[in-house]
Amino acid sequence: MNFTGSPMRDEEVTLELTPLIDMVFQLLIFFLLTTTFAVNVKEGGLEVDLPRAKSAQISSMASHLVIAVLKDGRMVVGGESVSDQALQAKLEQVYKDNPQTMVVIQADRTVEHHRVVHAMDLAASIGLKRLAIATVLE
Repeated sequence: MNFTGSPMRDEEVTLELTPLIDMVFQLLIFFLLTTTFAVNVKEGGLEVDLPRAKSAQISSMASHLVIAVLKDGRMVVGGESVSDQALQAKLEQVYKDNPQTMVVIQADRTVEHHRVVHAMDLAASIGLKRLAIATVLE
């Protein structure tokens, strides 16, 4: 064996960081965007000053429809303002899809009581019996 005939080469091992940094930035952007959308979906994007309650009952809301009643009395479903006829049509469609759907009413604390009762009455007249009023814990 001739060890002196071929000189040993010193090869430097390098790790390319550019692809790693690119992936980290892509993940960061992905999580920032999805977090922003999750906040908008959760809040509904509406200014509703909910009434306060001392206790809360937590229930499973796997299937639910949220009706927001704004200060001026308008009703909003899915981010768009609806008339009474459109709300009734939406409730009928929801009942047809799943009669066990819970209807959650988010009414501003300053809204007139009859608007909330009207929304509840529309849902009950169609057959949706699971009704809830959203509140904020104190």
